[in-house]
Amino acid sequence: MKIWEAILYGLFGGVSELLPISYTGHYAILRSAFNLTPLNEGGGYYIRLAICLGVILAINIAFRPESRTLGREVVRITGIKKRRRSEIYDRLRVRSIVIGLFALLPLLLSLIFATVVDHFSGLVYVALLFTLNGLILFFCFRTSEGGKNERRVVLSDMLWIGFCRAFWVLPGLSSLGISLSVGRVRGLKAEYNVRVAYMLTLAFECVAIFYHLIRAFLYGSFTFSLLLPMLFTIVFAGAAGYFAIQYFRYLMQRNKLNLFAYYSWEAAAIVLILALINS
Repeated sequence: MKIWEAILYGLFGGVSELLPISYTGHYAILRSAFNLTPLNEGGGYYIRLAICLGVILAINIAFRPESRTLGREVVRITGIKKRRRSEIYDRLRVRSIVIGLFALLPLLLSLIFATVVDHFSGLVYVALLFTLNGLILFFCFRTSEGGKNERRVVLSDMLWIGFCRAFWVLPGLSSLGISLSVGRVRGLKAEYNVRVAYMLTLAFECVAIFYHLIRAFLYGSFTFSLLLPMLFTIVFAGAAGYFAIQYFRYLMQRNKLNLFAYYSWEAAAIVLILALINS
């Protein structure tokens, strides 16, 4: 893996994982346009692991209070560490996190489809899925904002988000985008919907670390020359992901999230052009 490839993967990985524009779709574009080293063979498995670490870093920095609270309460709920007597038991916060964990369970089904996604290479199909991603974002972001927050959200809301994200892993479709869209349709308040979407992404990426680590150990080939590319990937994915989250917040405040729908359609056009060139 060359350094410039690692930097490119880090930049695109950090941005596309943390904006509703599809990481897997952009991976297909990068592989086709630049003939990059694949991430599903050899040392590529370790670069994919590094992207995952960079994404986690970005979310932890951008949502520092939320991520710290999530980690602390998960440790308390699972019994790994007992709550101190001096600590205040926030029933509402614990309820919100427990419901969110139920959404993570169906989301883990997406790991089952990961191998299929790795070998999905039809650019015409990727273009169609980019188009579908744009349509869903366009119509869902046009719906009115709901009023559900930590107090009013119910288990069925989170299960809908989790199941929809689980089957939204094909190249061109965005798991973050479907989470935001389903949350909007289910009536979640905008700010709370964003927190839920990114916290689910954080929780899933933490679990995915072990998945990518196992695959790297079983099928990959590690050499010490990979350490520097991995470091570059983590740094660039983390930095790009952090600024991507800030950009999303900026657009949300100005009610311009439909830009991601237009971007998805532009990406579909680019993929079709690449398909014509490759043919």
